[in-house]
Amino acid sequence: MEDAREFAVGKLAELLKHPDDLNGKVTALRRKFAKEKASIDAQLNSGAQSQLDNVQEGLETLLNSQQQCEMINVNMQKIDKLCYGARGMIQDFPRINKISIVHQNFLATYEKVVALQELHDKLEHAQSMFERLREDIFAPQDTLLHVHYELFKLEEFRDQTMHQARDSPQDVIITLKKYFRNVDALSADFTQHLWNLTRHLLELAQNHGETTIVKLVKIIETEEHADEKALAARHAQNSHHDMDTAGGTKWRLAEGSPRTIKSYRVEFHERLRESIQERFEAHYAEYKDAEDWIGAFDATDFIFNELDICFDKLVPLFPKKYKIFPWFVLEYHRHLYELLNHIVNQDMNAATILRLMRFVRDYYAIMSTELGVTEELLEPQLLDGQEQALVDEYLKLVRTTLVDWTSNLMQAETRSFCQREDPPEVHQDGQYGMAGAVDMYQIISDQIDVAADANQGKLLYHVVSECHKVMKDSQLMWKKLLDSEMRKQLESPEEAPEGFVDYVIALSNDMMKSADFAESKTSKIMPMVDARYKSQVEDKLNMAVDGFLQTASLTRDILLRLVFNDIQPIFGDLFTTRWYENPLIGSVVETLKDYCQDFQGHLNDYLFTKLIDDMLDKYLILYIESMRRKTAKFKIPSCLDQIGKDVRISFNFFAKYKPIEELQVQFEALDLIHSLLKSNKSVIYVDYYNLRHAFPDIPLAFVEDLLSKRDDLDKASLKEIMEGIKAKSREYEADANAPPTIFSRIKW
Repeated sequence: MEDAREFAVGKLAELLKHPDDLNGKVTALRRKFAKEKASIDAQLNSGAQSQLDNVQEGLETLLNSQQQCEMINVNMQKIDKLCYGARGMIQDFPRINKISIVHQNFLATYEKVVALQELHDKLEHAQSMFERLREDIFAPQDTLLHVHYELFKLEEFRDQTMHQARDSPQDVIITLKKYFRNVDALSADFTQHLWNLTRHLLELAQNHGETTIVKLVKIIETEEHADEKALAARHAQNSHHDMDTAGGTKWRLAEGSPRTIKSYRVEFHERLRESIQERFEAHYAEYKDAEDWIGAFDATDFIFNELDICFDKLVPLFPKKYKIFPWFVLEYHRHLYELLNHIVNQDMNAATILRLMRFVRDYYAIMSTELGVTEELLEPQLLDGQEQALVDEYLKLVRTTLVDWTSNLMQAETRSFCQREDPPEVHQDGQYGMAGAVDMYQIISDQIDVAADANQGKLLYHVVSECHKVMKDSQLMWKKLLDSEMRKQLESPEEAPEGFVDYVIALSNDMMKSADFAESKTSKIMPMVDARYKSQVEDKLNMAVDGFLQTASLTRDILLRLVFNDIQPIFGDLFTTRWYENPLIGSVVETLKDYCQDFQGHLNDYLFTKLIDDMLDKYLILYIESMRRKTAKFKIPSCLDQIGKDVRISFNFFAKYKPIEELQVQFEALDLIHSLLKSNKSVIYVDYYNLRHAFPDIPLAFVEDLLSKRDDLDKASLKEIMEGIKAKSREYEADANAPPTIFSRIKW
């Protein structure tokens, strides 16, 4: 009732969304619902009337049946009275009846004696035929039905005889049992032969034993039919015991049947079930002993092969009521269910858990696509719905494995990086590297590949997440380690082990390789990722790529700092007396040349190119910053020649690694500054304009500071020049969207 009320309220909320709907929609909705209610009421009235008519008709049929049963009962009583009344009409009827019974007993006794005399011959004949049958169960069982017919008659004779002698003395019963002992033995042997055929049902189907299977089914059907007749007779006896009279049995039908119920069909299924159990045990024994569960999963093709045989070979040979194929499917499924439960209870590693989940999914897919058996029909459910628990266990193992392996690996790598007892490895291309990076992404690659092969989107997402955490932790660790080792190298170089530059180069290369690995792994597995998790997986892997590139960028910055740590003090002497006396930039370039030769031979090409760009940028910034030092003086014209030499030397050095066109653009700042320094008062505004046009963000204070250090300009001339420059500067409007230049990165 509460659900109906909530549904009605929800429906009204959908129909009446705005206050105006109360005025405009209520009347129309009332008419609409009134029509719908009238239609539904009419349908209900019609349905109720139809049900009442059917009930009335059924009651009338029951009443007629009761009347007919009572009529039959009355007629049968009349027939019974007529039968007993007719006895009095026949003279000497009791004597005649007695003589008739004696004659019947005599004939029955004679037939029994003859049957007993023929028993041995019939038994021996059946025995000889049967011995030929069980020599080879795969040979044609031509006489199988004949043997069964003979044995069926012998058993019927035995049961009738023993039933008739049930009130005889004990010695008679013992004698008869001894007489029928060979019948019992042959019956037991023949039954065992039938079950032996049953246990090899699939082999018979594969070895052209279709006729044998048909005969086996025919025998089972015959025995089942005989069981049904015997049960019906017993039921009749139990149902009509009130018809027995004091003088004896009145209705012979109610005597029951002496047959022993065999239940061959039940026994047939039981023996077949045992054979399937034995097949499973034999097939998986070696895998259980070796605890090779992955091998066990790979060895399940026999299930589908044998079910194919059942569908193709056995189904046409069995009556439909046997439902032989569904029975086989469920039996194989239940034995597989028990096997998987056994495996789940063992200590499984990550690969086994993943292979198990993949096997279950593939099993249901094959059963559905190839055999037409849907998952809903396969009971019980494999793994009992524990897939999520297995996923959690797998992720736990993956997490533990990744943490243990990477922790041990990183400890060894960091120890090697800090102690630097041996030089880094040199690969075939001459680049430095460390073994840990290859091992790291091999570990991660294996975990991702295994999860991708499992074809489970959520699982792959979680595995990628765990791998991302490991990669992120390693990146953070390297960043911290680089920072601490860099401080040691700069603050206490005499105490720091040698080879820091080589190891930074090796780490740079490893970070680039790791980034390439993560990027290639992204492109490889993305087509396998479920659509629901595609964006998350791609984000995780892209973040890993970015993290490696950032770490590689940090190593590049450290290499740059190490290079300029050696030469930066020289820039403090530029444009001083020492600079005028000695070619300082030559020594700077020689130092850069030594470093670059080492970098070019052992550093990743992309990183080397970026490092050269950074090195040139840093060089130009330091050179320009040196012009603003308090000790800097521009002695005209000697400084102009020296600056020209510096530019020429450094330009020629960088031209070995960069295109001339790019260098000309980057050295333009020095060229224009050089022009500004050598310009005379009359054209200095033009040179300033060229500099300002090329570098809109150049500070006016820098220009003034630069000109103030020229020894050929007095204060009055400088003031006049700066007033003109400032006036021109106010007239010039720089492009607001122009990109920043090198002067934006100079410290002022």
